[in-house]
Amino acid sequence: MNSRERVYKVIRFEEPDRVPVDLGGTSGASGIHVIAYRNLKKHLGLPHKVIRSNDAMQQLAMIEPEIMDRLHVDVMQISTALVAENWYDYPLFQDLSVSFPLKLNIKRESDGWLLKDNDGNLYRKPDSSLYFDSTDGCHWYSTDLPLTDENLSALQKKVKDIYESTEYALAGKFGGSFFETNPEFLMDLMTEQDKVNELLSKRCDQLIEKIKRVNQAFGRYMFCIVFADDFGAQNAPLLSPDIFREMIVPHYKRFSAWLHANTELKLYLHSCGAIMPLLDDIVGMGIDILNPVQTSAAMMDPKVLKAKYGRKIVFNGGGCDTQSVLGFKSKDELEEHVRERLRVFSPGGGFIFNQVHAIQANVSPESILTLFDTVHKSENYK
Repeated sequence: MNSRERVYKVIRFEEPDRVPVDLGGTSGASGIHVIAYRNLKKHLGLPHKVIRSNDAMQQLAMIEPEIMDRLHVDVMQISTALVAENWYDYPLFQDLSVSFPLKLNIKRESDGWLLKDNDGNLYRKPDSSLYFDSTDGCHWYSTDLPLTDENLSALQKKVKDIYESTEYALAGKFGGSFFETNPEFLMDLMTEQDKVNELLSKRCDQLIEKIKRVNQAFGRYMFCIVFADDFGAQNAPLLSPDIFREMIVPHYKRFSAWLHANTELKLYLHSCGAIMPLLDDIVGMGIDILNPVQTSAAMMDPKVLKAKYGRKIVFNGGGCDTQSVLGFKSKDELEEHVRERLRVFSPGGGFIFNQVHAIQANVSPESILTLFDTVHKSENYK
């Protein structure tokens, strides 16, 4: 069974030959920090001085085929970065340059880097930090290329070639969201509900139009479209179930109804945190695949999640706790932790292995190899 067959089987809630694996093939947060990726490539004797990234904020690496094959990864991300004609290198870390698919408006300061977007919003990465953060805490810097007709046409050819020349399952990441965590939006949810509904209704129209173009061009080659909305914090959802149900769910329902009626694509949602109180509505609003399944957050017990939702939604994540295990425990402890998660999540399909959120810079190459080799050697479907 190849990677594509394996993934398509589990999203139908069937058991394949082994658990399929994702690393940076869906949401950016399913991936790995550029420093950990550089260290892994160095450990494997591969070129490692420049690492490509399509995520300046989180500094996440674009996963290359040789790493995908070594780690037995089954999923590849499809985004506009695949058709970038030029890449621009910036020495953001000691002994490591990070390369992006567009030229950044960036300058070196005495104690770090300052980045500015086209709207004048500022983002800083002190030398002591591994990431960029917006100075006002309210914005996100995107390195995605615009989805112009020219880029869409080039991407159509590229995706067709990848589909025909590889066996990976392909996931489309072109942006999608109906929630914001900035203070103004959160206050408007309570005090300016007509304004929010108008905003999200227009956004839904725009997303339908965008994904319609994507689907017409190469949707038949992909299994899902990736959305990202962090509805949870460590201990609780960021909004009440009632407000979620009233203000967010209807817009997701409208988009997912269009998607499922007009395409063969699944709807994938990245949503961090303690979202158990929202999961009935998340399933009901048409989400097919959930990531990162943050089992270290309150109420997110793996056994409860699998028992209650294991036949209703595909779990892409939950495979390894990155807050207290990966990068912190011994090899034996890591192996047993991963095997336990496989025992919980894999029965009956509906599970794509992915660690909980991105692999951080502190994780050693040895731990990364242990993580993915343990999954590959598992016999959960034998």
